Amino acid sequence: MQDRITVEEALRKISAELRLLPTERVPLSAALGRVLRETIIARESIPPFDNSGMDGFAVRMEDLAVVPARLRLDGDIPAGKNPQSGVRPGGCIQIMTGAKVPPGTEAVVPVEWTTEHDPGFVRINQCPKKGAYIRRAGQDVKEGTSVISGGTHITPPVVGMIAAAGYQEIKVGATPHVAVIVTGDELHLEADGPLPPAKIRDANGPGLVAQILDAGGLVTGPLIARDNPDSLIQAIEASKGADVLIISGGVSVGTHDLVKDVLANMGFRQSFWRVRQRPGGPMLFGKLGSQLVFGLPGNPVSAAVCFLQYVRPALFRLGGAAQVNPPFLCAQLEFPVKKPAGLYHFVRGRAVRQEDGRLLVQTTGPQASNLYSSLQHANCLIHLPEDCADPSGGEEVKITRLPWATID
Repeated sequence: MQDRITVEEALRKISAELRLLPTERVPLSAALGRVLRETIIARESIPPFDNSGMDGFAVRMEDLAVVPARLRLDGDIPAGKNPQSGVRPGGCIQIMTGAKVPPGTEAVVPVEWTTEHDPGFVRINQCPKKGAYIRRAGQDVKEGTSVISGGTHITPPVVGMIAAAGYQEIKVGATPHVAVIVTGDELHLEADGPLPPAKIRDANGPGLVAQILDAGGLVTGPLIARDNPDSLIQAIEASKGADVLIISGGVSVGTHDLVKDVLANMGFRQSFWRVRQRPGGPMLFGKLGSQLVFGLPGNPVSAAVCFLQYVRPALFRLGGAAQVNPPFLCAQLEFPVKKPAGLYHFVRGRAVRQEDGRLLVQTTGPQASNLYSSLQHANCLIHLPEDCADPSGGEEVKITRLPWATID
């Protein structure tokens, strides 16, 4: 029997098999959630010209040596109009937010600082500092500078920034196509009516599909394979077009755990099986042809945690993402945790930020791998490495935020 490998070794072996998916060119409207495959260079400065940061009046400072000051109103500049003349001595020009400031403007006086004295004149009641409320050309980005690097996940603000830089189409990584197979004779698939004796409802199929969609993948399935070779072969054959295949269940050492043998007979090249971790120890990984195959345990928490730690980063890396893992955060255990040395534990936890900025974390209760509620109520995973044993209350630990959760 193959020795179990470490979490770090499992990550290295997976990384060694990953190859970038093809690059695609898509309209910016279809780019959300994808991974950028080019560097975005600003085609113009942002903003492209000096403009007003307030609705108000463009003025010269020498006309406001004494306030209140009565200035002649010499015109109006709405956003989008190119000024035809500058600010003249003794005068001001009304200007809207975002409008290009006229030549000679040294400050913008907010409209709230003014009153209309009589037709054609404006009373300035307060003197701004020189340069006040003028947004300078290139204040955000200079023309020709790098705005966004390749490998960036495209979020709504990234879309907006790319548009501001002058792009309507961009290069992105292809979306990984993931097939999901859930195994087991015990699965009852009918939603209505009571459960038959000795049957359970499928949580892994819908749960894994949701995690794939949350990671930006396209999904086939979940397909159901019963505990016999023919059913499993049929489901695997139906999944051959996917970049990644996830099989849940059937990868442990029981009599009816058929996944390893069936895959081997189909030409599967195994990279590893069994990791020194809890939950999710009997995990399988390798390739079937060019397809990446992850065999995840059947217990729902084990499947979900293995997806978070191994499959989700792999999907991001296939797309070309530069950042594939959430950052570690330091937190203080509120209560002791019983944990023997020798296995890496991913403990479901709930972290809360204290008034002094510290993070305090505790477990979500019993950590058995069949207790899905322990993951539902968590906002983080507490990472307890192999050499950590029975950490005490008050001890500092590392945590990672769950992608769908917040830490307040």
